[in-house]
Amino acid sequence: MAARLEISIANDRNAIPEIVGAVTALIEENGLAPDIAYAIELAIDELVTNAISYGYPDGGPGKVTVEVSIEIDRIVLVVRDDGIAFDPLAQAPEPTLEGNVEDRPVGGLGLHLVEAMMDEVAYERRDGENRLTCMKRR
Repeated sequence: MAARLEISIANDRNAIPEIVGAVTALIEENGLAPDIAYAIELAIDELVTNAISYGYPDGGPGKVTVEVSIEIDRIVLVVRDDGIAFDPLAQAPEPTLEGNVEDRPVGGLGLHLVEAMMDEVAYERRDGENRLTCMKRR
């Protein structure tokens, strides 16, 4: 039997803890292993922050939705936003992993971590929304 959660917030960083709290409760209720829970929570924080930070350059109103499905063999996370079309998998800068942290350019590291921690990450633009789908095997 699968457990599912869908939660939407305004495109406001101050609302991110609401999503993380709801997902953390779902994770705890379903007894996910700590490493899987960490990967899901990190992905949500990173992807929602990016959607809010870059999807609404004019500062206009918008909505970000997170869907989490905990299935027998996997967890599926979908982050949707109605911001400008942007495929971070194709358009985000490659992170600089060498050298001092202070000297590295900003950008790409969070997405790099998400891709490293998830088993699959895919992007699509559908119905006026950006959709990033992440899958983590149990």
